[in-house]
Amino acid sequence: MNDWRHTMLRPAWIILAASALASPLHAEVLASVDDSALTWEQLAAMIGGEGNVAALGLTSTAEAEDVLMSWVREQLIVMAAQEAGLDSDPVVAAQIDQAVRQILLDAYLSRMTGDITLSRMQVENYVATWKPTYLMEIHPRHILVPRADLAQSILSRLQSGESFETLAQTYSICPSSADGGDLGWLRRGDAVMEFEEAAFALTPGSMSGVVHTSMGYHIIKLLETRQISPVPTDSEIVQLAGMELTSAAQERAILGVLDSLQAAHVVTTYPERLLEHAGN
Repeated sequence: MNDWRHTMLRPAWIILAASALASPLHAEVLASVDDSALTWEQLAAMIGGEGNVAALGLTSTAEAEDVLMSWVREQLIVMAAQEAGLDSDPVVAAQIDQAVRQILLDAYLSRMTGDITLSRMQVENYVATWKPTYLMEIHPRHILVPRADLAQSILSRLQSGESFETLAQTYSICPSSADGGDLGWLRRGDAVMEFEEAAFALTPGSMSGVVHTSMGYHIIKLLETRQISPVPTDSEIVQLAGMELTSAAQERAILGVLDSLQAAHVVTTYPERLLEHAGN
C-alpha cells in the first residue's frame, strides 16, 4: 500500500484546521461526515497541491475509497474530540496555534528562498578552493556564546593560557559544553558553512579567532584530522558543496529579512521573567 494513503491527511491538528474551512459553493464533494465535507480542492491542498495527487498511485475505485475512508476515520475522531471539548482545552489550543504558526513559517520561508539557485560554475569555483576539506574529517572543540564582547573576552583568556575545556564548561551555551566543547568528528556538511570554513582552515593544536554564525559567536580549537575513507568522488563533492552553498545563501536571505522585519517592529523581551519561571 502506498504510504501516501496512510499519511496524506497528516496528524489530527491539520484535520482540525481543514475541517473548519467552509467548502466552496458548489465545490465537488468527495466524502462527508454529517455536515463536514471533503472537497477536491481541500484534498489537493492537504496533500501539498494537485501535483502530488499522482503520488497517491490510485488505479482503482477501491484504492480511491481507501484514501477517502482515511479522511472519514480521522474526521470521526476529530468530531468526537470536539464534542468532548478538547478543542477548548488550553494545552490543545496552544498546540493548534503552534502548528498553524509553524505551517505559516514554513510556507513563508519556502516562498522567500525558493528562487535561490547557484550556477554550476559557482559551485565548481568553490570546490576548486575548498576541495581538500571535503576529503578529510576534523575533531574540534568549540565555545559558543551569544555575545561578541563575551567571546572576545574568553579568547583573550585562552590566549593567556587558561584551559579551553574549563572555559567551555563555564561559558558555552552549546550542549557540548559538558564535554569541554568536544564536537567529535565532523565532515563538510555537518555544521554551518562559516563554522566549517574556519574550523577546516585550522591545523591540529591551533585555535581560531571569534567566528560569527547564525548560532552566535564561536571560538574553535582543532584537536586532530584524518582522511575520509572511502574517498568521495568529484561528483559527490560538487553535489555536497552545492547543497552547502545553497543552504548558506538561503540562510543569508532569511537573516536579511529578519533584520528588516525586526527593524520595522517594536520588539521587547523579558529574560528575567523567564528565568523566574524556570526557577533560576
